[in-house]
Amino acid sequence: MAPLFPAHGKYSIYRDDHILVTEVIGPWNRELVQEWSNAAIPFCIEMHQEGPWVAVAIASQSMLATPDAMQVLRKIVQISVEQFDCRAHVVVAGPEVDGRGLLEPVFEKAYEGLCASGFFDDYDSAKRWAEQLLSQNR
Repeated sequence: MAPLFPAHGKYSIYRDDHILVTEVIGPWNRELVQEWSNAAIPFCIEMHQEGPWVAVAIASQSMLATPDAMQVLRKIVQISVEQFDCRAHVVVAGPEVDGRGLLEPVFEKAYEGLCASGFFDDYDSAKRWAEQLLSQNR
């Protein structure tokens, strides 16, 4: 069945050692989250075979997302932890990103009870945090 709406937002996915990085330009909707999760599966499988890893999302322009997108995101986070050994989900968003102050607690709730999480202004800080967490889990 075709999605009800087209995906809003853009993303790219790549690896930085044991960190799965997603650069996302928002705002985004459920359809984008679903499209992104399908594209991320091969990375998750590969990283799981190598051991624990951390997911980092670098948001630009806007963090605004529909409520149903956040519900789907929580389910995806749960799968990444339970099936693919992801140890943490991290968001990177500078103060210039629309919705940051509003959505930081929404993202914290999406990760709550599932895995470690963090919120950083820049990728270097997030990477250091992720590497420290992973070093404790190896």
